[in-house]
Amino acid sequence: MGGRLTYSRIEKGWTQHQLAAAVGTSQAVIQRIEAGKCNHPRILSELAEALEVNPAWLMFGVNVIEGLEQEAIETARAWSRLMEPQRTVLKEMILRIAESGPESVQLPESGVLETSQLLGLR
Repeated sequence: MGGRLTYSRIEKGWTQHQLAAAVGTSQAVIQRIEAGKCNHPRILSELAEALEVNPAWLMFGVNVIEGLEQEAIETARAWSRLMEPQRTVLKEMILRIAESGPESVQLPESGVLETSQLLGLR
């Protein structure tokens, strides 16, 4: 990841200090990531957004899928900001909805579905 971060930063014409300021961290943190001393930064989403690159490419070197909907990109960025317990709960909710079928989820009049309602799907 460090090499891709360095490459993207240089392509943008930024110094480590400029990138750090853009994402709200220190130059030392950017230096550690670029040196490969921090391979799972919590600021991955912010780095990708500031450098205008795909978070998956920045993290894993995976090519961007052409025509990927903006909603999917935003969802991937949000996912990268979640901690593991949150990811586990969200993944479980997605799987339950997918297994239950589209008719299983009906929004209440408020238009907001509570987490407990999603976890209760069968």
